[in-house]
Amino acid sequence: MMKVIFLLYLIFCISFPIHGNTHTSVPLLPRPQKIEYHKGKYFFHLKDSGKIPSDKLSTQLTDTLSEVPLNQHEAYKLEVTPEHIYIKAVTPTGIYRAMQTLRQLMIHQQKTTSIPCCTITDWPAFRIRGFMQDVGRTYITLEELKKEIDLLSQFKINVFHWHLTENQAWRLESKIYPELNAPENMTRMPGKFYTLQEAKELVDFCKKRHVMLIPEIDMPGHSEAFNRTFQTDMQSEEGMTILKKLIDEV
Repeated sequence: MMKVIFLLYLIFCISFPIHGNTHTSVPLLPRPQKIEYHKGKYFFHLKDSGKIPSDKLSTQLTDTLSEVPLNQHEAYKLEVTPEHIYIKAVTPTGIYRAMQTLRQLMIHQQKTTSIPCCTITDWPAFRIRGFMQDVGRTYITLEELKKEIDLLSQFKINVFHWHLTENQAWRLESKIYPELNAPENMTRMPGKFYTLQEAKELVDFCKKRHVMLIPEIDMPGHSEAFNRTFQTDMQSEEGMTILKKLIDEV
């Protein structure tokens, strides 16, 4: 087992050299479309809390990035020199993506943090890069969801699929039908649900990290929580009337 671990470590070091003779290359995830390292590094002190001094960072919104063939909405060009850092993008989302790349490029040492000099032109190969949490079956606290979204946004994940309803429970608060959230109508983790205010808070949290939140209300399948609450099927006339009001509320 130790031999396997050591071999994997050697492969990692060979594939992603951290210290070279003329430049420093850093493993980036996802790997940028185009990256070229140059001699030198940009240095700043840890007392700056890991943030780039504002007078050393220039961001520019432009009409187009001519060298980017697709998904310009999230594309960016990043240039790091020993004296300055330049970011160019078509939208604020592109600038945000560039800043996440900068975070990965930082090499922290005892007294200083450095970023290798480089030029990066990057864009996503896929427009949707998402993950889903099935909170209908298993409730996850709002704070834990925020931790996950914050972490995944650093790796340019741009969609959070929030699976809110299942056979086990209806996890989104309803003010017009509060009985949906009653513990007796849940078969797993009873009484656990998200208030509408918490949902709005999470939407805002995602927006600030340029992540789209997509709520899912399962219908007509996986709807036993609905059926238990109203004693009718979603596809019945009564069920459809209730469901339309719920969708408006969502």
